[in-house]
Amino acid sequence: MDRQPRCANGQISSTKNDKMKIKEGEIVIIPELKFTHVMSEEWIDSDDFYICLDAFVGEVNCEGTEVFRFHIVSPKRLLRVLEGSNEIEIGRGYLITTDYSHSKIEARLSTLLRNCGRTTWDDVIQAICRYGYWESET
Repeated sequence: MDRQPRCANGQISSTKNDKMKIKEGEIVIIPELKFTHVMSEEWIDSDDFYICLDAFVGEVNCEGTEVFRFHIVSPKRLLRVLEGSNEIEIGRGYLITTDYSHSKIEARLSTLLRNCGRTTWDDVIQAICRYGYWESET
């Protein structure tokens, strides 16, 4: 009996091969970037910027998303933050780039997400949380 695979939310996936891959005999759920939304941005110069970006992530061929927040920052802005705060910044949630390109950011996030495939959706979320902040975190 060939059952259709189901998404973590119980929906039936549209295709078996795109939704998951086999890794050492286990079914792995593959997350994908559905879309992004710039929440805010601050530009002082082309090499001094900060952008708050929400990434909407879901399973391949499934509806529904989880939102993860990333902060895209230039090295110059990061240096100003460090000098101004006299503190230590933790790198989680930061994507550091010298030249902001929305398409390059999305491509990088897509690559990152392909490496976050796991056997359960909860484990996928935990893998992504190593890089960004999940909307449900307090």
